[in-house]
Amino acid sequence: MRSSGSTSPAAVVVADSHRLVADVLALALAGHGYRVCATAVTRGELFRAAMAHRPDACLVDLRLLDGSALDVISLLHRNAPELRILVQSRGLDETTAAAALRAGASGFVRKDEGIDELVCALGQLTSGMRLPPPAPPPDSPAARRSDRTEPPDDPFRWLTRRELEVLVLLARGDGTVEIARGLEMTVNTARTHIQSVLDKLGVHSRLEAVALVNRLGVDLTAL
Repeated sequence: MRSSGSTSPAAVVVADSHRLVADVLALALAGHGYRVCATAVTRGELFRAAMAHRPDACLVDLRLLDGSALDVISLLHRNAPELRILVQSRGLDETTAAAALRAGASGFVRKDEGIDELVCALGQLTSGMRLPPPAPPPDSPAARRSDRTEPPDDPFRWLTRRELEVLVLLARGDGTVEIARGLEMTVNTARTHIQSVLDKLGVHSRLEAVALVNRLGVDLTAL
């Protein structure tokens, strides 16, 4: 995660199913002050570029030339948990959004958004924020179903299994070192998971996260 006071341009890898689109996006982002390390059109190209350049963020079309990007998002999240992944999609239903979040996506933007919205979203991600899935258009079938049937949002639904394990230990009162030891991970990885939990729950501290669990009476082991 970049610090808010950083003056160096954020490094980005751009992946899209069409090479021309990826190149146009790269040029547009470069024109807005980003340092585009590489472009990719396949899952393998994206993974190799991200591992080689270690950018601050990846802009990823949810469907690449050789298939769904969900598996490579998951692979990147495991190998570089600090990497912020901004998913682009023409249409994003709730099931797909949840799968992308579980895989490790940090935010979402529609493919029909303008470059200004895209630049804003990348700026928010590289400064440490998370972006929720965009709401469906108000006249779409998904929106009409949501208006009729969706229950109040459950903030815990977006947590990965590993993040739930971290939250259980936070609720138990463990610190970062204890969490790292208990889950057999490095302290830095534990710290990254903790921050991800806070981001997804929309809270600013570990105490707030635990207070939310207690206030809602959530049995974390049942999630």
